[in-house]
Parts: sequence; structure tokens; C-alpha cells
Amino acid sequence: MRALNCIVTGGSRGIGLAIAERFAAAGASCTLLARNGEAAAAAAASLATSHGQTHRGVAFDVGAVGRPWTSDDLGLDLSTVDVLVNAAGIAQYSLLLATPAAATTAVVNTNLLGTIFGSQAVARPMVRRKRGVIINLSSVLAFRSGRGSAVYAATKAGVVGFTTALAHELGPKNVRVNAICPGLIATDMVASMAPAMDAAITGAIPLGRKGTVAEVADAAFFLATNTYANGTVLALDGGLGVA
Repeated sequence: MRALNCIVTGGSRGIGLAIAERFAAAGASCTLLARNGEAAAAAAASLATSHGQTHRGVAFDVGAVGRPWTSDDLGLDLSTVDVLVNAAGIAQYSLLLATPAAATTAVVNTNLLGTIFGSQAVARPMVRRKRGVIINLSSVLAFRSGRGSAVYAATKAGVVGFTTALAHELGPKNVRVNAICPGLIATDMVASMAPAMDAAITGAIPLGRKGTVAEVADAAFFLATNTYANGTVLALDGGLGVA
């Protein structure tokens, strides 16, 4: 397989970094975007140490741009990108009536608009080359109710709708768009949940455990490399969505 050139948002830690590691292990070169530029650079350096190739860490807040990205924003020629993984996300653990407007805006801007604008940025050159893959991170909460996560759930349901619609638009140009809907995955974001909520959700998972970031990364690599996967919305939740 030809070596891939990948962008991973939220790439300095958690699911984003695990996905970058999986692609780097297969010979890809990765550009990691994160709000914390030092963390992104450190993560890119760790990929180079472990897997070789050239990797970059870029300070970039996908929720603060408010428009499609440009090559100048990233210091990267977007026409060279083979795979975009929209993994950056902000959680919400508050009832809607207690959620400040600023927090709502931040979640929407990062989780949904960041995904849309990133996809717009890479889609045009992908269409010109007639190849490319976009992978969006949604959530089991796009389909399953979760008290105290109404805004988050709305953004992740939007990501699913965006994914399937864009797959129809871009598929005829050989540009594939897929989504992963993780359930409870062992990450720093999940670690900030209240213990009672963590225990209740874990107890409802038929497999009886949280997922791992490596399991999500394997799914992302499959969706990127299986050339018949388009418009796929892959639940990866241990059965939680059907429990």
C-alpha cells in the first residue's frame, strides 16, 4: 500500500493519538492538530521515535476557526492529504438548563463545525485527485440517550448525518466518508466523569468493560483502507447501543 499522508485532529492524546499511532505503524506520515501546540509536537516526536517517517505537530483549534481551513493555517499543502480523521472533541456533563451559552457554543464549534470545516478543506483537492478518505468521530450518544449530554449528543448526531450525506456527495468522485461511534472508551475525557456515572454506564455494557483507544484506532484504519467502505457508520461500543 502506498504510504499515506494523514491529518488527525485532537491528535496529541487519547483516541486521536492512538489513531495516528496506528497509521504511523503502517508507514503513514501524520500531521497532528491540537490546541496545545507543545503537546502536539511532543506527540509527533514520539511517533517519529517509534515508527520513523516524518510527523508534525501543529497548534490548531478546530473550534475557533469558523471557516474551512487553508494550507496557510496548517503550514501544509492540503492537496497532499490522503486521510483526514476528525477526532477532536469536547465533552459535556451538565443538564441543558445548567449549561452556559459559551459552553454550548464551544461544543458545537469543535464537535460539529470543526468536522464540517475540516472536511470542506480537504474535500476539494481530494475530488480533484479522485481519491481520499475522511473519517469522523461520532458517539454512541448520537443514537442512545444520555442524561446530561444533550448538546454533545446533538453534535454527534449531526456528525452522523453529515457523514452519510457527504458520502453520497463525494462517493462518485472516489472520495470516501465514514464515521465511528465509540461507546465508553478509556480516555482522559472519560476519566473526568463522575464515578457514579462511569459505573452506571460500564455496568450497562454487555461486554462489561470500557473499550480501548487501540480498538478505535483499528476501526479507523479499517475504514481508511477498505476501499468499499463509504457512508459506513460503525458502532464500537461493546453492545451498549443495543443493550
